[in-house]
Amino acid sequence: MIAPRAASVMPGTAPAPTAQDRAARGELLLLAAGVLAFGVAAYALGQSNNWDLRNYHWYDGWAWLHGRGLRDLAAAQSQTWFNPLLPALLYALLSSLKPALGTFVLGAVQGLNLLPLQRIARRLLPADRPWLAFAVAVVGATGATQRGELGATFGDTLVSLPLLCALALLLAPQPSRRRIAAAGALLGLAVGLKLTAAPIAAGIGLAGLIACARGADARRACLALCGAALLVVLLVQGPWMWQLWRDFHNPLFPQFGPLFGGDFVAPDGLRDTRWMPRTALDWLFYPLCWASAPRRVSELWFLDLRVPLAYVALLALPLWWRRARAQAAQPQALALLLMAFAASYLLWLALFGYYRYLAVVEMLAPLVFCLAALTLPRRSGLIAAAGLLVVVGLATREPRWGRLKTYGESYVSATLPALAQQPDALVVFGDREPLGFLAPTFPDDARFVRVLGNIIGPPLPRWALDDAVRQRILAHQGPLLLLAVHTDDDVLREVLQQHGLELQPQTCARIDSNLFTAREVRPLLCELRRQVAVH
Repeated sequence: MIAPRAASVMPGTAPAPTAQDRAARGELLLLAAGVLAFGVAAYALGQSNNWDLRNYHWYDGWAWLHGRGLRDLAAAQSQTWFNPLLPALLYALLSSLKPALGTFVLGAVQGLNLLPLQRIARRLLPADRPWLAFAVAVVGATGATQRGELGATFGDTLVSLPLLCALALLLAPQPSRRRIAAAGALLGLAVGLKLTAAPIAAGIGLAGLIACARGADARRACLALCGAALLVVLLVQGPWMWQLWRDFHNPLFPQFGPLFGGDFVAPDGLRDTRWMPRTALDWLFYPLCWASAPRRVSELWFLDLRVPLAYVALLALPLWWRRARAQAAQPQALALLLMAFAASYLLWLALFGYYRYLAVVEMLAPLVFCLAALTLPRRSGLIAAAGLLVVVGLATREPRWGRLKTYGESYVSATLPALAQQPDALVVFGDREPLGFLAPTFPDDARFVRVLGNIIGPPLPRWALDDAVRQRILAHQGPLLLLAVHTDDDVLREVLQQHGLELQPQTCARIDSNLFTAREVRPLLCELRRQVAVH
């Protein structure tokens, strides 16, 4: 009997792709299409026009890229002293592209969250149902936070990328020290870019440390994770912290002044505690509280059941943990995910309670409640998981942070009156309105200070920043201008008098900008005159 000849591959030809290769390629194409869909959705929603963009996103990026340093004081209120690296990247992108294209690109970048979410879901969900992992990733990446911020200048769904990638690396079976160090570096990058990512990064890092501590090379793995995270935080955040230390003797200025001392210790009340839990029931069941009263954790109304459902699943963990562990291909990965989810939520609850900062937990929540649902017997688990995903996706309503109805030629533009063109002018911000975005539209030699805002002026007591602004005004030799929406205000008149200034109302002229809506009162630019006697 003659043995059959083995199939051979002709020289110079590639082997035929296997079914597994075709499936992987199909998944990749589907994910790429999803990322592009996020860009298209961002474009359809319109250009961002939110309070933070107007107050500090645009100003901070411009000021850092143009080396403003201490040329200005509190132009963007307390947010002037946030790390400007992420705003600078956004400013560079959006000022160099047409607004429509910039919005599309930003939305597509935010859509990249699909990739680590799908990888995480594939590690934990049944291998024979890749469609479920993709569905979990899509529902995770389309929560209220992501929808509200899509194509917008917020950083929450941008720093989520390194956080999710770090978690995906740690979930690998027996991750190498190189993978662990890379995860630490990604966690450090997220914190360096945006300090509000710290509780989520710490939660993921803590879960990673617990998982690493069980390995044979536990000490080196823990050192790799922590060392890489600390090193990258210092590289990304360190130069800015050093500048704040040099200028104000506080690397986290204006927060934590009593801890560092020095002259610039801000008064109490700068920390925003509006969103923190108030009662014992709040602390125990906060996700269930905001499910029915979302303005407990946000300025704007929204509806998102992802975190509340995942929280209920965690409360019921004793009922489904054993079965989930028995079903899991990687029980250690399941434990790490749940620890990271719970620790991140608890640290966020203790520090902020503000919903936008919970973006990563919102993205992971569908995976958590699907894992719980899949422990139900037979096909009922799969039906329950799919049903929950559909209901959650359809029920979601995002907060509306502000969009422009049409795209213009420039992301930010303004029409200034003639008095703005005076050389060497000192422009004084005179209310709490978010007008920092107007600073880049003034002549390059203009300088900016603030006498009223969320960090200076009544109702806050007088402190060192008031004195620094006063000295800046006294020392200035050029024209003095007031920029404010509300100029006929007793508090403003009193504050101007304290700084030796008097408003000249007959000189006031309106400023217009593409960011102002039709019904919005335009700010005024007015001349200021020095009083004869300074009190």
